[in-house]
Amino acid sequence: MLKQNWLLINSICCLICLVVGCSKGDGDYRELDDNDNVTNTAPPEHHDHGPTGPHGGHILEFGDYHGEITVADGIVSVYILGGDVKTAEPVAEASAVVKLEIGDKTEELKLTASPQEGETDGKSSLFVSSTDDTPESIKDIEDIHGSVVLSVGEKKMTAEVSHDHGHDDHHDH
Repeated sequence: MLKQNWLLINSICCLICLVVGCSKGDGDYRELDDNDNVTNTAPPEHHDHGPTGPHGGHILEFGDYHGEITVADGIVSVYILGGDVKTAEPVAEASAVVKLEIGDKTEELKLTASPQEGETDGKSSLFVSSTDDTPESIKDIEDIHGSVVLSVGEKKMTAEVSHDHGHDDHHDH
């Protein structure tokens, strides 16, 4: 008899829950429609601050610094950026070299300090190649494979140039 009463009470409680539901008491219910079926178009968040820097290039991680590499009109440029990955970070006693992987060879492309407006005291946040030194095979940023070595004083920092577009890299660009 006790077991039957327990089953009856349990069944009544379940029936009440089904009828009343789990509302907050405000009774605001609505049917879902096509407007509720949305596609998330927001880009995924990455620790690498996203693939594009303030000058339209790829972000580099040097450890102490961030950087950005761009290619335009036969000139390879490397910008040194602050922690916000937007603001120029001028450095003194610095040089930069791009170690290009071209086929099975490695070629060094030396970059020259090119201080931007307002950068003084031998500091620069921009390093550029000469159009004469840039290999003809480098037409845009996708043609750069290798690394950038930034030397600041006695310290050398290397950043890999990657082209992670969220797809399989087993094909030609």
